[in-house]
Amino acid sequence: MKIMKISTSILILAIIAGFFSIQSSRVSRIIQNSGTIYSAEAKKVIDAKCYGCHSEKGQSKDAKNALMWDNLPNLQKSRIVATLDDIIGVLKDDSMPPENAVKKNPEMKLLPQEKKTLLSWAESRADSLMK
Repeated sequence: MKIMKISTSILILAIIAGFFSIQSSRVSRIIQNSGTIYSAEAKKVIDAKCYGCHSEKGQSKDAKNALMWDNLPNLQKSRIVATLDDIIGVLKDDSMPPENAVKKNPEMKLLPQEKKTLLSWAESRADSLMK
């Protein structure tokens, strides 16, 4: 009788553990899709220097067509990686923000540490998604 109670208890604990494992996986996907794809440091730079053009608030259709920050977490994993690769390329060749935008708004220029923050975030996030 005692062995039966112990076996039943172990079975119940295993079921509960399995349930929480499944829930944890779901929560991870929800978190990724809710925008936490961004590190806090990267999000700060994006909000300050990039979001004004690459969001619904932006006035440039070209900027919106190139990248919408709010949509990035909702893309398929392969598309997120491709977009991160594009971001890395743009940062490395210093084509963002565009010169004409910086002339109008000098505060938009990425400081070296901000560029480093975005590069580090994009590279590490792309690497983690490739695993």
